[in-house]
Amino acid sequence: MPTSDDSRLPRATNMRTLILYVRNFMPSSRGNRVRSPFAQSPEFLKLLQSDPTADLSRIALEIACDEYPDLDPEAYLRKIVALADRVRDRCPSGAGPRQVLGQVNWVLFVEEGFQGNTEDYGDPRNSYLNEVIDRRMGIPISLSVLYRALAVRLGLEVSGVNLPAHFMLRVGSGVSTIFIDPFHAGALLDRTGCEGCISKVIGQPVALSDLQLAPCSVTQIVTRMLRNLKAIYLQRNDFMIALPVQRRLAALDPVEPHEQRDLGMLCLQVDRPGDALGPLEAYLKARPDADDADAVGSLLRAARREVARWN
Repeated sequence: MPTSDDSRLPRATNMRTLILYVRNFMPSSRGNRVRSPFAQSPEFLKLLQSDPTADLSRIALEIACDEYPDLDPEAYLRKIVALADRVRDRCPSGAGPRQVLGQVNWVLFVEEGFQGNTEDYGDPRNSYLNEVIDRRMGIPISLSVLYRALAVRLGLEVSGVNLPAHFMLRVGSGVSTIFIDPFHAGALLDRTGCEGCISKVIGQPVALSDLQLAPCSVTQIVTRMLRNLKAIYLQRNDFMIALPVQRRLAALDPVEPHEQRDLGMLCLQVDRPGDALGPLEAYLKARPDADDADAVGSLLRAARREVARWN
């Protein structure tokens, strides 16, 4: 690898990539990271600390800041509040969950025209809450994040449902549970309706278990959002943008060896061998007999040699 200081810059020279590089590393030397990668993500830090007050919509906007460094999260939170206020003004005192959800659906999908992006499902903009709000379209999980943000501000207890090949929301429990499908204009479903929806998605009959239909945590929602983005960017070989996504995934599940391995690999891809050492060492310690242990070990030794040249 080249050894001049100029080689610290990413090969892509557009301004957005340079800003992302600086925000992720702020390096004083090629081999050392000197700041927290989540310094500008206080809500995400709450999630890492298992703080129950961590706000999902704020976390989603912090994730968007990785891709859009100039994003103003507060501006988008005000838009969410304004949408919730419109719904609240139409709900009579004592309105039940189904009435409130009906008004949410009217505001989001009729008046505002939000919809699932069936034409370009893999567009990364579908996964960023700011883009979902601006473009009025998204994928199931991003539309669910927006929908939930309104519903909780209206006093409803809304949870995510981490279904196979799809994502929904739910309100209530037992036989009174209402499942909500924001990707399909907020369709209100029962268990049978959920199974019918998933059957269409995967192309075969499905019987969903209680566990599959159970409420999922904010951590599970954020993890699924990040894994969607990771898959998109790796498919595009956009490693510089994938790296902050992978940092968040590795932080959310620090004991998952494969997330550590992938973090180390991405650090190597963007010429950050110093940052790759810890994750690769953690992977090999946890999985010394893994099929790729020899290959990862070779990369780790090469990274150590490269770092040693700078010190």
